[in-house]
Amino acid sequence: MVTGAMEAHGTHLALGTDIILPTFLAKNIAEKTNALVLPTIPFGDSWDFNNFEGTISIAPDVLVKVYNSIMKGVFKHGFRFLVVLNGHGGNIPALTMAAKTAAKRGNRSVIIVNWWRDLAESARKLVEETPGGHAAEDETSELMHVRPDLVDMSEAVSHRIMTKFTIISGSYRDELLPSAMYGDPRKATSEKGRSIMEQAEEELIELINQLQQGKLPIIRE
Repeated sequence: MVTGAMEAHGTHLALGTDIILPTFLAKNIAEKTNALVLPTIPFGDSWDFNNFEGTISIAPDVLVKVYNSIMKGVFKHGFRFLVVLNGHGGNIPALTMAAKTAAKRGNRSVIIVNWWRDLAESARKLVEETPGGHAAEDETSELMHVRPDLVDMSEAVSHRIMTKFTIISGSYRDELLPSAMYGDPRKATSEKGRSIMEQAEEELIELINQLQQGKLPIIRE
């Protein structure tokens, strides 16, 4: 199950960046394992970017119901494990709530992989020169590798707003996320993106292999 979002990513990246990247990974994984891939869910909770053109945001309560219905539908057919390859941070609360209900009964497990955060940690540390963010060096590099035709580096600018606290404000969205981005994409390269995506793919294959053996990715200390 692949989840993403249709939202602004500065002026240098595609609106569908959060859809394209996890879908690319999922298709590659499916070709190299016995995993089945559902059609990507292209919309998510993008409230933070609602003021920017092109963004389509789904209300969280609606998302929970959609995600939950899909998860239950998968489990109804006898599957024990469902991997959610999530490409958008705003979806995390809704996915978590949906999974709690879907996996409440029976021998069922939902594994939520927020791929930009959970995968390719060592590759990111090795190649990234600036901190990650939204439409920043990391995400820009990844899309340059996967779909270079959808990246316009002549439009790439740096914006990073720092705050000690979490601020939720519809009135100040433009100030908190100038140009619908957070970070510095100017050092992005296709090679950096390739390194990140290849390691992410390796880790996902390892996860699928574990699940096929009936093992959850748990480390006991």
